[in-house]
Amino acid sequence: MARESSLLTAWRLNKKIPLLIGGLILLNIAAYAILSNVVGPRLDALERRYIERQSQVRQVRLTGQSGAAAGSPREIFRRGEEDLGKFRAAIPSRTEFTALIGEIFSLATNAGLSIDRIGYEPKEITGHELLRYTLNFSVSGDYGQIKRFVYSLEQSDRLIAIEELSLSGESKEGKVNLRVRLSTYFKTDTP
Repeated sequence: MARESSLLTAWRLNKKIPLLIGGLILLNIAAYAILSNVVGPRLDALERRYIERQSQVRQVRLTGQSGAAAGSPREIFRRGEEDLGKFRAAIPSRTEFTALIGEIFSLATNAGLSIDRIGYEPKEITGHELLRYTLNFSVSGDYGQIKRFVYSLEQSDRLIAIEELSLSGESKEGKVNLRVRLSTYFKTDTP
């Protein structure tokens, strides 16, 4: 009863406050109903759409194309054949081997380094009419020169794979020795 009397007392003193509190409660219930019945489903739909688009962007990054054709086995095979054709067209003839050696010497000279000799080992890749050459050599110089040389090898237009780099010891003059093993491919020039 003490509770009833305090409510009645509040009502008698100021009728605006209980009406304001009741109105705020009704407004809160209406806002909750709108959020759960209108905004919530819309938000869920937008979130699903966002996740689908993220998936599409990832697919485009992986395949380079969008849509259903990007993932079909036939399309993947066709693109693979095209890429293989481009790769084979970029492989030079075996007669270009001396030009490659000259380019490596030139890159070393431009970096301020010198190469005494380059050892190489050709290996025929049977069934593909290709030769894989593995080249080994060493250069000595300061770290900046070595770094420029490796960078220029990486930027070469030729198909060169740097397989191994190994730096060794520093002398009193600040020189380091770099051993390089790289490989490249040439056509065997057989019809």
